[in-house]
Formats: sequence, structure tokens, C-alpha cells
Amino acid sequence: MYRKARHSHRRRSVPNSPITRSVGTQRVLARSVMAVLLLAGLSACSDITGVGPTSNSRLVEPESALRAMSAAGTTYYVRPNGSDRNAGTSIANAWKTINKVNGRNFGAGDRILFQGGSVFAGALSFNAADKGSAAGPIVVSSYGSGRATINGGSGTAIALYNTSGFEIRNLMMVGAGRTINTGSGLNIYADLAGNVKLPYIRVDSVETSGFGKFGIVVGSWNNTTGFSDVRITYSSAHDNGRAGVSTFAQAPYSHQNVYFGHLLSYNNSGVAGLTVNSGSGITMGSVTGGVIERSIAHDNGWLCDAPEGPVGIWTYDSDGVIIQHNESYHNRTNGPADGGGYDLDQNTRNSVLQYNYSHDNDGAGYLLAHAPDNTNHSGNTVRYNVSENDARKNSAAAIVIWGRTIGAEIYNNSVYLAPSTTGALVALKVHNASIPTHDVKNVHIRNNTFYTTGGLKVLSVSAGQLSGAIDLRFEGNNYFAGSTAPKFLWGSTTYTGLATWRSATAQEMLSGVAVGSQIDPDFVSPGGGGTIGNADQLGNLTAYKLKAGSPMVNTGLDLRQKFGTNVGPIDFYVASIAYGAGFDVGAHEWR
Repeated sequence: MYRKARHSHRRRSVPNSPITRSVGTQRVLARSVMAVLLLAGLSACSDITGVGPTSNSRLVEPESALRAMSAAGTTYYVRPNGSDRNAGTSIANAWKTINKVNGRNFGAGDRILFQGGSVFAGALSFNAADKGSAAGPIVVSSYGSGRATINGGSGTAIALYNTSGFEIRNLMMVGAGRTINTGSGLNIYADLAGNVKLPYIRVDSVETSGFGKFGIVVGSWNNTTGFSDVRITYSSAHDNGRAGVSTFAQAPYSHQNVYFGHLLSYNNSGVAGLTVNSGSGITMGSVTGGVIERSIAHDNGWLCDAPEGPVGIWTYDSDGVIIQHNESYHNRTNGPADGGGYDLDQNTRNSVLQYNYSHDNDGAGYLLAHAPDNTNHSGNTVRYNVSENDARKNSAAAIVIWGRTIGAEIYNNSVYLAPSTTGALVALKVHNASIPTHDVKNVHIRNNTFYTTGGLKVLSVSAGQLSGAIDLRFEGNNYFAGSTAPKFLWGSTTYTGLATWRSATAQEMLSGVAVGSQIDPDFVSPGGGGTIGNADQLGNLTAYKLKAGSPMVNTGLDLRQKFGTNVGPIDFYVASIAYGAGFDVGAHEWR
């Protein structure tokens, strides 16, 4: 089966080699984001303003502003016509090379500024002897006009090892090419003993490309040691080998309070011949309290031939992560699995996929997946998302639930699916191939619209899941298959038409009353969504708005009243819900 071996290994990226410099004493700060805020669609670190991810470069601060902001420390300058014999404390007395920077230790408030528009060759590295703080970070940035480039050649361009309190801003990092380079653009890594949390990392307005491993990576590998208060914003990672932007750790839930916003990750190929996934766009692994928003991942993963595949935007081994207001498309796989849009993967709990757009991916648009024999995949929500023509390969589905998924609420999503030449597709699939005893429990699918064409099935639930599923409910959904009656694969039996399936399974029944429908939802332009290309402009996805008079308007179940579901404040189009006489079916609340 297509997912048989996918989780035979824990689904995370292997650690990079650390930088071999001395280790000093580290401060510890642990911070988390409460899951109740995440489920409400709110976060203290959420930022929904600003330009889109297509504009990753901000203005470089003028020298006067840099001096004023660095009063507590010393500002050092580096430029190609400087000299390493200079003091480095003014432009006229600037240093010349990265080696000079590496030979010094830096403290709170210090700033290392490279001349904008210039290229500096070498591996810039910091360790525990270089220690900043939230109040006085060590800043590595550019001065003058444009961004400076750190050329890592065949290795890593900038590395932080067992340290924190840094801001890396307004820089370009380039490698010799993903097939030649063996490092990462920006590698932030810790392996300290004591399960510490190294506080305060800021990465803003950087661009990384041409690295064999990651564009930007934050990782740790010593029990639950990790980082806290991490923000990566307005940055891009492209044309790298292993992945675009990622976090990982040895143990689940290790990093705390991580924010990704306005990121662009594309053309990260993956690496052929590995046994684990590669080629993902944006990955949040082993995080407690995280947000990924207003970001784009596209055209990643085409070389990955592992039994577990890449995903555009996803999280694993994490607790309380929001993934919202993103676009993920044209992600690929060269293997038997994935190449999908979004994923809440193994050991993920209390997390939310909401207000996202997925389209034209090889794998599932939205995936809930859990292979381990435990109950850690629980309390997750998938709501007010749109999927158009996902599942282009490997007989996937627009929405997939695999393995022991517990307490999942999947509601008010809009799915459109046309045939592909590479497999038998379905709008929604629930299965446990290769792990037949790992069954769903308390999984509820409500108020969604599943729209298929070309005779594709709207639903498939495997016999393996049905043999042990507890409280798997379909209620208030709309199933539309064009000019033909919708088809439901339930175990080994295919039912044609909602009424036939309902009668045989008691699904789409609520308190003895038949619910659900099989009618044209009357979208503005089904199948015509295309690419938006700016995550701040997802409201331009008019194809899946409802027309006036749509039968989906005011016919959705009131999930708040009937089930106590916290449905959040808005729909896909950032309009308040409910509007009018009641809730609508699908991702758009018409007004």
C-alpha cells in the first residue's frame, strides 16, 4: 500500500553536524503558547499584517539608526576593502573577512554589519562564547545599500552552535549548488545537556539558496534540549536539496514558542536515495506552541523517492501549532507517498489547519497521519480550508486521515477534485493501510463540501478502519459529483447516492433526522482557482465563493449549539461567522 513504510522511521530531519567551537554556560528560558488560544485561532505571536512573501527584502537600516539601536554594545563593520588589522568599529576602519569575525567573541548588544551589495566568502560561525539576549541581541545584518551576501561555498554559510540571543537580518546566503554543497544556509543547532531551552532567535529578511541540506534550520539533539522564542519572518529558501525552512529535535515537543510568518519556500528538490522524507517546503518539527502563517510553499520535493514523502507545509511531534492563511501548491514526490500540501503528522496534538489554500499537489491537500501505537495524535482541527485538484499522484485524496487519529474535527472545508492520469482519486479518504489495528476515534466530519467530477468517488473509508473505528461521524456535508450520483466506498461496498449510503450506514443522520445533501454547491468558478501567489491576497480566490442563492447558504449545522464546537471567528475569506440565518456549508460564509 502507498503508505506502508512511511513511518517506519520517526518523521524528522536528521541533525546537522554541529560547529566545533567551545561551549559555554547557557541561560534557560521556557515559554509555551496555550492550546486553548490556538484552537480559538488566536496567538500572541501571530502577525497578519505586512507585505506578502513575494517581497522578502526590506529596506536596510541607515547607519544612524543602526548606531542608535546598538548603544548597549559595539557595532563592527565588514567590507571588501577593509583590513583585518583595523579595529572594525567604523566604516573607515572596517574589517575585511569573515575569518576576522570568527576570531572574536561577541556579547549583548553587539552588531556585526556587512557592506550591502558585497559578497563575503566563508563560513560565519558563533558559539556559546558569543551570547546575546532578548534585551540586547547580537545582530548580524547589512549596512548601506542592499543586502550583503555570505557565500558558504561548499559548506554552511552562517552557523549558531549552543548559543542564542541573536538576530540574523537583511542578508543573502548562497551555496555552491544543492548537488555540490554539503551544508545549510543558516544552521542554528544545540546539543547541550540538561534539557535547556535557549531563548531568543530572530531571522528576518534573509534569502538562502544553493545548499545541499537546508535553507534555514533550527535543530537540537540531546533529549528535550531546544530553543524558545524563535521568529523567522519575511524570508525565502529556494533551490536547496534537503528542505527549505525546518525545525527538528531528538524528542517531541522540545522547542517552544516558534513563529514562521511571510516565508517563501520553493524549488527545494529533495534528495534521491534517502530512506526518510526530503524536499519539504516549511516544516515545524518538535514544537510546543507554534504558528506558520501568510507563507507559500511550491514546487518542492520532486527528487524524493523515499517511502515517506515531502509536504509543502507541515508539522510533526508538536503540540499547539496553528497553520493558517498559507498557499501550498505544485509540491511533488518521486516516490510512493506524499508530495502534499499540508500535514499534521505523527504525535501532533491540539493543532489547527485553517484558512489555507492547497492545489495541484501530488499528494493530499490536507493530511492527518499517525503510525505509532499510541494516542498522541489527538485534539486536532481542520477547518475553513480550500483544496483544488490535489492528489495528482499515487491514488491519493484531497483530505486523508491515516492511522490512529483521535478527537479530530474536520469541518467547513471546500474540496474540488477532477480526475488525474496517475491514479484513482477520492475527495476524502479514511484508512489505516499497513497498521490495521490503529483505528480512528471521535473523528467528526461536518459541514464540508466535496465536489468531484469525472465519476470520482466522494468518499472512501477502508474496511480496516471500519472494523475498529469508534465514533466516526459524517454529518451535514454536501457530496456533489456533477451529472452523476455521488459514490461512497464504505469498506468493500460502493454505494451510489447519498440516500443509499445513509440507509446502509446510518451516517448523515442526526437525532433521527436525515442531514447532508448531494447538490451543486453553486461555486463561482469550481476548478478555476489557479495560483494566488501572495498569501496576503488569498481573498482573491473567488472561485470557491458561493453565489447568491446557493443551497449551501444558511443550511450548515450549528456546530456551536449542537456539539459545543469552537468554530473560530471567521471563514476562509476572513469574514465573521455566522452571517444571516445560520452557518453555511463549506469554507465561504456568503454575505
